[in-house]
Amino acid sequence: MEIEQASARREVNSCGAPWVWPTVLLVSMWFVIRPSLLEAQAVPTSQRAASQAPSAASSRSLATIPFELYGNQIFVRVRINRSGPFWFVVDSGAGGWIVDRAHAVHLGLRLEQETASGTGAGSGSYDVAYVKDVTFSLSGFTIPVPLIGVIDLSKSLSQTGREIEGLIGYDFFERFIVEIDYEAKIIRLFDPKIYQYSGRGETLPITVDREVRNPFLTAEITVQGAPPQSRKLLIDTGSDDALDDSFVAKSTGRQLEVISGVGLGKEFKSTVGIVSRVKLGGVSFENVYAGAGGVALVGGEILRRFTVIFDYAHGHMILEPNQHLDEAFLWDASGIVSLRLVPESGKFLINSVLQGSPAGEAGLREGDVIESIDGLSSQHFTLQQVESIFHRLGAAHHLTVRRGKQLLEFDLILRKLL
Repeated sequence: MEIEQASARREVNSCGAPWVWPTVLLVSMWFVIRPSLLEAQAVPTSQRAASQAPSAASSRSLATIPFELYGNQIFVRVRINRSGPFWFVVDSGAGGWIVDRAHAVHLGLRLEQETASGTGAGSGSYDVAYVKDVTFSLSGFTIPVPLIGVIDLSKSLSQTGREIEGLIGYDFFERFIVEIDYEAKIIRLFDPKIYQYSGRGETLPITVDREVRNPFLTAEITVQGAPPQSRKLLIDTGSDDALDDSFVAKSTGRQLEVISGVGLGKEFKSTVGIVSRVKLGGVSFENVYAGAGGVALVGGEILRRFTVIFDYAHGHMILEPNQHLDEAFLWDASGIVSLRLVPESGKFLINSVLQGSPAGEAGLREGDVIESIDGLSSQHFTLQQVESIFHRLGAAHHLTVRRGKQLLEFDLILRKLL
């Protein structure tokens, strides 16, 4: 849903140069790799022919990797020990390389341990197994990894609308300078020992917590009725959200309680409100939809507005604005705030309905299955497309819904809910 006058404020960065252009935590997680399981000697990285780096970097890139942006998540094709390729999400909030359990078993990967557990976005935990000495390949660039995690990612298809067969996390970001160009949909990798940046992007200090294997930054957040606060946020490319932080609940503005995505834990409730202003170094955003109840983070809905350069070796992150910088932040305008794909049919299950919303007033209920939208079968849409349709303020839509053995018709006129 669009907020009036939502904007990104251009400010002077730390170098004195002005900027010149512009819901739900799903797969982010972390686990602790036990040092006793790691080999003592580091595994060397592939040295394939490099491609030319962008003009902002004087170094040459080690690899150029195309990706697909689905929602705000980064999907890349990855081969595992020469098998595949498989779809992995590049997730700076993940504690390492992760492979889905079913795929690991199918590939014959030897599970070294099955007694560990980890925590995700939700309130629960999940079982983690480990596999030693796995080789991954991205666009022909080979990366040997001494230890990976194996967990069950089978729920990702219904939750996100797209199968996730693995995650690329901490080790990837720790080993390279990682440049994510959201506009061009390209990732470039650089050698930290020789990398030199010469652009005019905003350089932000970050803290890389090597125990929990996650990167963090400090942002200034302002909510209605409270003075600005400095907040420590996880930098999470695996999150579809813009911002999550418990401070959002301190706002005196309107708030809604919703069912949030389950991530790798269990389903949980979250408060959604509006952050008046979030400031990242010399750039700030106003009227940002944000959640309170999960992990405190800055996610893909903000990060996609930049080329983001992760430099763990030197303790900073660089943000170069792209043409999406000034786009308004949107949120649901239907009241159907939690949808699930039904993989067997390609239809969409309504998981939660807000009372007092267009969906609630029309009579839609949790458990209803959307068969068609405006006369077009649900099978013609992705989950992300349906969620985007429900962001359009003032739009009218006709839904055909199955409730048990009944086929029902509903009309919605979308409106601002927050």
